[in-house]
Amino acid sequence: MRLMGRMLERNNFSAYAPMFMGHGTAEPMDILNLGGPDKWWQQVNDAVDFLKDHGKDEIYAFGLSLGAIFATKAVEEIPEVRAGGVFGSPVLSKDFKNVRDAFMTYAEKAYEIREVSEIEKYENLRTIDSKIDSMLLDIRNTTTSVGNKLAEIDKPYFIGQGMRDKMVDPEAAKRVAQIVKTADFHQYDAGHVLTINRAHKELEGDVLNFLENIEERNA
Repeated sequence: MRLMGRMLERNNFSAYAPMFMGHGTAEPMDILNLGGPDKWWQQVNDAVDFLKDHGKDEIYAFGLSLGAIFATKAVEEIPEVRAGGVFGSPVLSKDFKNVRDAFMTYAEKAYEIREVSEIEKYENLRTIDSKIDSMLLDIRNTTTSVGNKLAEIDKPYFIGQGMRDKMVDPEAAKRVAQIVKTADFHQYDAGHVLTINRAHKELEGDVLNFLENIEERNA
């Protein structure tokens, strides 16, 4: 999300992008041991409080992939969040098999990069394999709760979806756009991580237009 944040700053928006607990480290197990939906949701609320403490009273929440679930929850439940949006959102996902497979692949590569021994790598991967389903169940429960409230959204809601996305079903984004009456739906000829892949420039332009239109309406 750094590229998106920098673009917004260049266009006179303040940007704040907290790192979800467990993310951003060299140890894949940190996500399972340190993170979780309740902790991540608390971080969202803490981020809103941080912005309010710095004099921001019109807040927009955006999220990529996992972050999209919590950005949507913020749009649904936090009054100070006036609008928001998602990129590669799994908010209607029921099957997280692709996420599970991708995480196991990521973990294996992470240990190879760190050059841990084969024994340590095997033991760590076995531990992750034993823990990941519980985490995914918690995430799925949160996702279901958020998905059930989509029809209640009456704030501007941006949807960006890569049509080559292998992580989440691109068709799900179309269903979200049908449910959310205020949706601003955009498709891109790209994969999952829209904020840095071949679509990122186009995405940035669309998000900026989305926000500037809100600002003009509120002026």
